[in-house]
Amino acid sequence: MFRHLLVPVDGSDASIEALGQAVEFAQSIGARITFCPLPAERTASCPEAEAERCTQPADGETTWELLARAEAAARAQGVPCSLAAPGVDAAPIGAAARAHGCDLICVAPRPLVPSSGISEYGTGTVAVDGGGIAVLTCAIDSRPAVAQAIRILLVGQRTLAAHLHGALRAARMARGPDLARQAEYQATCKATTLHEIAGRLSELQKSQHHSMTEALFARLRAHTSAVDAELDELERQHQRAIQMFDDLARLIARGDESAATGGMLEEGLRACAQFTWENMGRKEGVVLPAARRYLSDKDWNVLAEEFAAWSTDKSPRSPTL
Repeated sequence: MFRHLLVPVDGSDASIEALGQAVEFAQSIGARITFCPLPAERTASCPEAEAERCTQPADGETTWELLARAEAAARAQGVPCSLAAPGVDAAPIGAAARAHGCDLICVAPRPLVPSSGISEYGTGTVAVDGGGIAVLTCAIDSRPAVAQAIRILLVGQRTLAAHLHGALRAARMARGPDLARQAEYQATCKATTLHEIAGRLSELQKSQHHSMTEALFARLRAHTSAVDAELDELERQHQRAIQMFDDLARLIARGDESAATGGMLEEGLRACAQFTWENMGRKEGVVLPAARRYLSDKDWNVLAEEFAAWSTDKSPRSPTL
């Protein structure tokens, strides 16, 4: 029986689904997990987030986000986990598994890259070389309505993440002594200010994305009570997040440009970011797998239609069943 899983994470939709499956599998067999960050073509930011260059996170920040979300997903399911040490993520997956004493590697299907040197195992995908360690490729839910609804939800998460990374960079640049870096920030971010970013973050906390989440939660509650405690906690966390972002907005609105205030702002933003990554990870590790299991095709069809409409409609709506 497998005792220690290596789970690479890169923030893609497939990786998020595979993470949820790996966490549930580890829970069912009493195994632990080590999460290993992978270089990703898609970072936490994305075109849908309307992110300028200033919102693109540095490599270290992307790794911090990915691992915080993965760790929260595992801990929410009671699965012991650890994070790959800096530098290990650059090693081949098999080598990373051996370095951490893992006996199974759980991966998402990866698209075939020409001349990659990795053997093809299916149409448009490649097999991962585990270097003698067993590899489990997680199956991806192919139902179109499920994929569409979850994709829209994840776009909403990436939008918030992109603005959080932008706010963190803006806070660093605003108080940094390097005038060249400040000039670069002003040139790349155009008219974006900390005040504008803070306002946007507060808006996103109360946006249609939260209405979509409420709709998903309501349908899940109608089908099962298995995750009621987790849904209650996530709703409590959402109210706490609104309060945290409102507190930051008030701090920014004071217009105090002292170094002490700048330090408080960056510290507060980092606390908000950590809180947000953990909230996202719990949704990805508990709620989305439960929704795939308990919701019917009819539920997913309705959710996909509602989410598609809400993503382009700014008028408030109430969740429907």
